[in-house]
Formats: sequence, structure tokens, C-alpha cells
Amino acid sequence: MKRPHLFSSLCCCVLAFMTASSSAALFDRGGGLIYDSDQDLTWTQDAGLSGSLNWDNAIAWAESLMLGGVSGWRLPTTTQVDDPTCSGDVRVSISPLNPLIYEHRLDCLGGEMERLTAAADPWTNPLFINVNRTRYWAATHYRNGTDPCVYFPNYDVPCTIATREGDHVDFRWQWAFTGAGNIDVPYKTTLKKGNGRYAWAVHDGDVGAVANPAPEIRVTDPAAPATDLQMSFGNVIEMTQADGTVTVTNIGELDLVIGQIAVADPLAAPFSIPNDACSNQTLTQGMSCNLTVRFSPPVTGASIDSFSIPSNDADEGLITFNVSGTG
Repeated sequence: MKRPHLFSSLCCCVLAFMTASSSAALFDRGGGLIYDSDQDLTWTQDAGLSGSLNWDNAIAWAESLMLGGVSGWRLPTTTQVDDPTCSGDVRVSISPLNPLIYEHRLDCLGGEMERLTAAADPWTNPLFINVNRTRYWAATHYRNGTDPCVYFPNYDVPCTIATREGDHVDFRWQWAFTGAGNIDVPYKTTLKKGNGRYAWAVHDGDVGAVANPAPEIRVTDPAAPATDLQMSFGNVIEMTQADGTVTVTNIGELDLVIGQIAVADPLAAPFSIPNDACSNQTLTQGMSCNLTVRFSPPVTGASIDSFSIPSNDADEGLITFNVSGTG
């Protein structure tokens, strides 16, 4: 009986893979970072950073990578041939001419590389750059010894993985986001770990949320609630005075630069700022400064006013602080 061509065996699997996929929620965080919200992972935008490395060096490269101001990068995972996320029968081909196991079941969506390919197709996605036609190392080890497999995809049997190089010891999974020649579709294979392949680094979580530090202003006063941006002096006898302290703190990661206070919105009598240690100051992370607000009612009656606190906080560049009191 004529054996089916490798490409024809791929077609139905690829079709199932493509129809089952959905659009990934990918976000360009800048700085070479792409956030994959479906998997809560951050991928490097440049898929060609590593160059060709053997598997051990690829692992070491990812672990030593510092990108977006963070370490903790790693290689992505893929699935074993009998992963429970695979639908239908396991379909694996073993080439009699080389020690590669070709995994054609692209609907096995338990691995990070499969899920990215299913939902976002990095090969054609403009968010990514330098996606190579060559295969990429996965962090996943191929299990030495026996696995469910099939010599050609017209029957399923358990078999011992043996080739001209012997059992598949020290083999690792590798993933191709596209193919070449007759295999012009995504697929994965095993390969002896000493061979050279590209590596694509991934990081758990949204690195962009950590990798874009910024100054963050917080303005407080002693009366609860401390962050309501208002100070009440209550009743103060006329021709006397009462002082209150306003504290400005940088709770961000970058330096907070404070402008001249009470210029855009100045205070008027009976309010004043007799002491100001904040204007035109730069606060490093966690640093604070204080200014004194004074209420000096000359006569009876209620008074209200406000003053401005400018800074380089991108979200709150001009804080308005309200004051009130009754003489």
C-alpha cells in the first residue's frame, strides 16, 4: 500500500488547529515586550535575539537575559505526545532516515508555544520581528524510552523510540512556527540537545507593568482620611493662627520632580504657606517633604481656598489641595 506523503498527513491536523484557534490578546508594551494576556506571559518582541545555540546554552541564555529591567526569563514549554490537552488520537511520525519525531497534532494546546501559534501566528503577526524559519528550542524534555507513537500516520501503536542513533536520550522538543518545503506549516520535532537552534525567551506575567517605572505622587495631611486632598482648620479665633502640615511623598520608582507650589493656583489671605520644603525639589523613591499651611482669620466668618502642587507625575501632574476654616 502506498504510504501517505508527510504533507498530506499534516493537512487535516492543520485545518483542525486553525479552526479551533482564536485571536490572542497581545499588547505591545514597548521596550521589546509583547504581553500575551491569554496565557499571562510576556514574549520578547524580537524572536531572533539568541542566535543559534545548543539546548543547554539556550537555557543559560534565557536565564541570564535582562530585558525590561527584569530577570527571570526562560524558554517556553511545549507538550508531550500524549498530553491530555490533545484532542483525538496521538499522531506522531518517526522518520526511518533520521532521529526526529515529527509531531503533527497541532491541536495539542497545553504548551505555551502551541497556544501562541494557535491564537496569534507569530510567523505572520506584525507585532513580532525576526521570527526565523528554523525551529526553536522548548524547555520541555523529551521523555527517554517508550512513548505512544506511530511509524506513519495510518495506525496507532505503542513503540520504543529507536533510530540509527539509538534511544532518544538527551533529546529535547523543538517548535517551528512555520515550515519549509513540503512542511510549510507549524510543527514540532525532537532533536539531540547538542544541536544548534534558536531560543525565544518568555517571562511569566506582564513584564511591561513592571518594566515601565514612573514617579507617583501622594499628598497627605494628618487628618483622616489622609489622602482626601483637603484640610479643615475648623474654628479658629480671629486674629490668631493655626498651622497644618501637608506631606508630599514619591511612592513611584523614578524620581518625582516637584515644581513651584501655589503658582498655578495660589493661596490668598487668610491662608498662606509660611514654610515650603517641597517646591522645586526632586524626591527619590520613598522620599517625602513637608510644607506648612497657615490659617489666620482677621474676622469672623468661613473661608475656603485651594493651591496647586505641580510635578512630573504623568497621571497627576497638577494636584489641587483644598483648605477651609472658620474665624
